[in-house]
Order: sequence, then structure tokens, then C-alpha cells
Amino acid sequence: MRVTIKDIVKYTGFSTTTISQILNGKGERFPEETKNIINKAVKELGYRPNQIAVGLVKKETKTIGLVISDIRNVFFSNLAKGVEDKCRKNGWNLILCNTNDLHQRDMEYIRVLADKGVDGILYAMAADSNFEKATESLNFMDNLKIPYVMIDRTIKDHNCNIVKTDHVKGGYLATKHLIELGHERIACVTGPNFLNDTVNRLAGYKKALSEANITYDSAIIYEGNYTIESGKAAVDALVKKDYSAIFAFNDMSAYGVYNQLKKSNIRIPDDISLVGYDNIFFSELLDIPLTSINQPVYEAGAKAAELIIDRKKQGENQIKEIVFEPDLVIRKSTKMRKGKINVLSFGSLKMNYQYHVEDLSMVRKSGHSDSMEVFCSGKGFNQSIALSRSGLDVYHAGAVGKLDSNILMEMLKETGVNTDYIIKLN
Repeated sequence: MRVTIKDIVKYTGFSTTTISQILNGKGERFPEETKNIINKAVKELGYRPNQIAVGLVKKETKTIGLVISDIRNVFFSNLAKGVEDKCRKNGWNLILCNTNDLHQRDMEYIRVLADKGVDGILYAMAADSNFEKATESLNFMDNLKIPYVMIDRTIKDHNCNIVKTDHVKGGYLATKHLIELGHERIACVTGPNFLNDTVNRLAGYKKALSEANITYDSAIIYEGNYTIESGKAAVDALVKKDYSAIFAFNDMSAYGVYNQLKKSNIRIPDDISLVGYDNIFFSELLDIPLTSINQPVYEAGAKAAELIIDRKKQGENQIKEIVFEPDLVIRKSTKMRKGKINVLSFGSLKMNYQYHVEDLSMVRKSGHSDSMEVFCSGKGFNQSIALSRSGLDVYHAGAVGKLDSNILMEMLKETGVNTDYIIKLN
């Protein structure tokens, strides 16, 4: 049985008040001998304070509850690690609750955490939630008056603390990368449509399409639920659609896409380019390492825990929205669209003077030199126009004299040649 203060009373003969005050660091007025006897009894009996009872007295338990949807997803493992490290650094404890993407378990765990008197809840809602279910969970925590932070998965029109990534930018970066590789028919495997992160990633996707004058086609958009299974189902649903690339809204969905394409003998990236989202650890270990949007997940977890801890320490009640910036990590799952040939034509426009690709730093920085056929000659003007008129995308790199520059470059532009990498000589 658990040792209580009453057991220490019987063991030492001192009163409950005396023992409680000494154990709570308020025993200055008692003799050292009394303190030593009580502390020795605590050690010999193996007494440990009831933290729930202590929490009721002090009105804090220094405990955070973390509700996540699927511990198998490395995204949430990284998130939990960030939360745990921040808690330990501040002398706090963490209770981890895994819901297996079930809203009913969301509600059950919120009740359990409330009963245990946690000082705050970090909440990543279940994927089977809809707007009404998500609102139910948030209103429940509001009514319990438990401080909470929504992590990554959020819904609109609810005023609460949020830690998330700029998913509009993430969706834009992924799509722009594929467009730059010549892909125009880019299928998507999204998350649940009611989630803000899905809406925002899709908005970034549409923004990149719009900038490239590519028409948005809802027929190649598949609503998934951020699981491997939904990635597999997406490939089956899109089998008769016309596309050359897939943007999966998380890496777990991308793994499903990856496996199903492989089973169908569709090669990545030779036949289909694939981009994921989250950049979790396993993405670089695949046979064809996955190009993915990186989220600072560990940092997001740490920041979410910090919001709860600071609220308790400093009495901070202001609602905050913390937004992290994503970035693109390019690996081997994307390449220039099959049948799309870009040409890097270089050489002077008029003079018999040749440049080499390695001499043109701006070409190397552009990223084009790794994905193009290279056609070289000294007089590149006629060559570039001829290649462009044949239907190829031509990027000209080279030099033009001052007197000829305006006329020659305008003629190149009129035929569709990209002139961004031409050096004007004085």
C-alpha cells in the first residue's frame, strides 16, 4: 500500500502539521533534530507525496497533456520529443495520449487529463474529426477552463493558442518545384478538407499554378486523411487521370503513393515525380529518397510546451499564434517531366566567343544546368531561335555586345527564348 503522512506520524510520533510543514519546506522554526528524524523516516518508509493532492493545494501539477492522433507517424514522434525536452528542462512532466485518429478518444483523453489536474493540453486532433467534432473538443476544453494549444491541425473561427507552419508557403514551394521541372498536370493527395492546414496547402498549390498560368483541375485532387492507406487509395482513384507528378500533403500519404506506384510498375521519378510534406526521418531512407517540405516539428513541439509553461509561471493569458517557416528539401523522387526537353544554349550572340557552363555562376545557381540538354556553339543567336521555334524551351546563356544588345535580346524574347542568363558586355 502507498505510504501516507499518517504512517510517518505513527512511525515518528510527530503531528501531521509538523511533518507537513517540514516536508513542504516550511519547517524553519523546528529543531534540526526533528527535521532529521522526519526525513529519515520518509526515506526508510519510502514515502512519496501524492502529486494530485499537492497540485490541489498549490493549484499546479507542473504537468502537460499531449494528445496526438497517431504515434506511428514519425511527425508526431518528433513533436512529442520537442514537448518532452522542453518539459524536462523546466522540471515539468508529460502525459502522452495516443488517439489512433479517433475523435471519441480525443474526448476521453481530454477528460482523463482534466481529472489528473494537468496545467495545460497540447492538442493535435484526430483525422476522423470533422468541423463539428473538432469544435466539440475545443468547446469542452474551454468549458473546463484548461489552457490548451492547437498544434498543426487547426480549424477556422476558433480563438485559441496555435502553433503551426506556414502551409500556404509549403504548398507553394512544393508545387513551384514541380512546375520548374516542367510538370503541368500535378495531382494532389490532400488531408481532410475541413482542416486549415489542408486548405492552406491547397491554397499554396493553386497560387503556384496561377503564377505559371496553369489551370486548376479538381479532377486530379484526392481528399485523403494523412495516412499510408489514403495514399494507396489515391493512386487507385487517379489511375485513369492525366498527370505527371503527385504532391502528397504529408509524408505518410506519400509513402502510400510510393508503394502503390511501385506495385503498379510505375517508376519514380522516371514516370511520376513525387513530393511529400513533413520531411520525416524515413523519407531520406527510401530506395528513391523523397523530396519533401520540411517542417520544424521538434521546434514546434518545444514552443507549444513553452506557451503552457510561461502561462503558468508568468500568468500570461494572451492568445498567441506562432507560425514557423517551411523549406523544400530536394532529393531523388522528382525530375524533369518525361518528354519535356529544356535546352541550355550558350555562346555569344554575335561574336565568335564561347562561354562554358562552369564559368556562368548564375546558371549554376539557377538549378537549370542539371536538368537540361546542353547545346553549344560560338554563335548562339540563330541556334537559340531555331531551337525555340522547334517547340523546345530554350534558356540562352552567353554574351552580347553593347550596340547589339537591345535588338538581339528583343528578337530572342519574341520567339520565347529565356534571356535571364545573358551577360551584356561593355
